[in-house]
Amino acid sequence: MATAFTPSRRPQARLTALRRVQRALAQTHDLGQLFRQLHAEIGCVMDTTSFLLGLFDETSEMVEVVGQIEAGLELPGGSFPLGHGFLSEAIRTRQPRLIRHWSVEGPRVQVQYATKTPGLPESTVTVPLAVAQRVIGVLSVQSYARDAYDEDDLFFLESVATQVAHAIDAWERAEASRAIGRASKLEAVLSCITDGLLVLDAAGRIVSLNPPARSIFGSIGAGIILGQPLDHEQWGQWPLGANVVGEALAPVIDGLQRGEAHRDVEVEVNASGRRVLSFTGTPIASAAGGPAGGVVVIRDVTNQRDIARLRDDLLSIASHDLRTPATVLRIQAQMLMRELGRVAPADVPAAERVQLMLDQTDRLTRMLNLLLDLTRVEAGRLDLHTEPTDLVALVQRVVRAVQALSIDHTIRLNGPRRLEGEWDAARLEQVVQNLLTNAIKYAPDGGNIDVTLCVEGDNVTVSVCDEGLGIAADELPNLFNRFYRVARTSGLEGSGIGLYVCQAIVTAHGGRIWATSDGPGRGSTFWLRLPLCVGPDQDGCA
Repeated sequence: MATAFTPSRRPQARLTALRRVQRALAQTHDLGQLFRQLHAEIGCVMDTTSFLLGLFDETSEMVEVVGQIEAGLELPGGSFPLGHGFLSEAIRTRQPRLIRHWSVEGPRVQVQYATKTPGLPESTVTVPLAVAQRVIGVLSVQSYARDAYDEDDLFFLESVATQVAHAIDAWERAEASRAIGRASKLEAVLSCITDGLLVLDAAGRIVSLNPPARSIFGSIGAGIILGQPLDHEQWGQWPLGANVVGEALAPVIDGLQRGEAHRDVEVEVNASGRRVLSFTGTPIASAAGGPAGGVVVIRDVTNQRDIARLRDDLLSIASHDLRTPATVLRIQAQMLMRELGRVAPADVPAAERVQLMLDQTDRLTRMLNLLLDLTRVEAGRLDLHTEPTDLVALVQRVVRAVQALSIDHTIRLNGPRRLEGEWDAARLEQVVQNLLTNAIKYAPDGGNIDVTLCVEGDNVTVSVCDEGLGIAADELPNLFNRFYRVARTSGLEGSGIGLYVCQAIVTAHGGRIWATSDGPGRGSTFWLRLPLCVGPDQDGCA
């Protein structure tokens, strides 16, 4: 498709257009209006059948199309990620591009942005909008005629792009200055927030500090000066409480200067009474995408932690003390079962009722043990008692015990003859038993359960693979969260604690546990990996 446009090649026409662009930049700060004025002025000296102005964000690596005109029709804007097309290459390389005969020398077009015009342009001049070493956008004109542009057109459009880039950069700087002017209004808002709030610049200096934050530093809080850093060298001269707060803030502030976020960093302060403070730091990015400071929220979580500690203590006491009556009930039920066997061996209904009592007592004991483990994990008191352990023999014992629970499932064990390491045998039995009983529970139609032990370098990997209900991909990351239940298993028995405790046990051993699945109805595999120093008499994968 060719166009009847006949550009003016006279230097005077280009100079006039350039002056008009300068006036337009001085008279408007609206990007949409600027785009249309640029199209009108450049169109006096160049073919602007296709015309595009885009702004580039370094942080997101997205190009926002301010506007595009195609054959006289203004198309809606939009955005696209930085890729490998001619617009993206101009931004990436900071180099202009003149193409005289696209079908011969131009790059292959994969996506023609937002135009329904048939065919492809044959000529283009594309230039980056650059300020110093930073590219803030791109300007492009295109024609469906061959050899529509020359070196003079390239030089002219580069001159326009330089002026446009510096104007847009000045607008952004002015907007940043106006933002500082709005800081006083922000201060009024911040003073109403009950949590302590620090706003820092890129150098770690305090830009804003609300009253609750000052009070957290105690007697020196009133003397903290805006524009000054929290000086590490003076911490030794601060009161104890302020010293502890400053030391806890140090890694958060250092992280913000690197653009890193920190969440829920807690410290206990015992000056003038016990307090637990939680620090959360969120970085602020500059227009260029680099660190520009950050916001630190300081929250007094003393009451929440006291309530959580009280809850954990109550759970621990309850789960521990209830084990005694549960044990007594089980012993009495066992004695009753033996009495029935001697006195009335044919009384089947009575024997079934006693067996039900035994089963429910065992269930209650398991739940109490889980609650007790939960409180230990939450309190950080999950102690391990490691000893030389043959992991293969341990898994074999668990497999035999769990296989007796189901005649619809076949548990197959594959592994070396022997695997010795320093582990807490009782805790690892608890993990393997949980994985195997879950494999039976969540494969209600039966099937094979494959247990595989394998040595991989300095680690041993144990996998438990079933043919059961499977797990959706979006649920896999949540499986080991406390009290989490897979959506489709609400009708099956479970507390959502077992895998959480298993994860704590494996982590305490220095290992990790995870799950994989091809999706609902396609089974699942649970994996645990433990550090292992392999001895000379141990085999690898069988």
